Amino acid sequence: MIDNNNLRLTVCEGLKKYLGIPIVRSGQNAEPPDYPYVSYTVTTLESANNGTWGEYKDGIDRIPVTQTWSITVQSDNEAESIELACKAREYLDNVGTQYLNDRDVIVQSVTNITNRDNLITIDYEYRNGFDAVFYMFDETERPIDEIGVIESVTLNKKE
Repeated sequence: MIDNNNLRLTVCEGLKKYLGIPIVRSGQNAEPPDYPYVSYTVTTLESANNGTWGEYKDGIDRIPVTQTWSITVQSDNEAESIELACKAREYLDNVGTQYLNDRDVIVQSVTNITNRDNLITIDYEYRNGFDAVFYMFDETERPIDEIGVIESVTLNKKE
């Protein structure tokens, strides 16, 4: 099973420390924080990564997968939204990679920053964001107990 909690905590804590603003999950019923802030949505929880299950000596089977997040900076100031989106992308693509790797989080890729502005009744919310793809392993305990090694086989009266 993917350690989604470690991924969420590691990415959010790292981004919050680097940007100095709140990081929240999108689509919650709570009031959003004051501007500026970053919101994220896990758009693809688990996607095949052109691999197959592998058996490892520790008794855990693993398959490479990816998880995609949509990351958006929201602000009431356009320049601030752009600057923070660039900084967030810079963190995931370069500056924060050692911090993330030390905590078992690997950023496979980040996309271009795009405009995601939103008109809210009579106010304008400036939004800029990008997607980040995280590389990881889905893990499960080996479903079949190992039964040992076949020492010899007799087939058609021949060993």
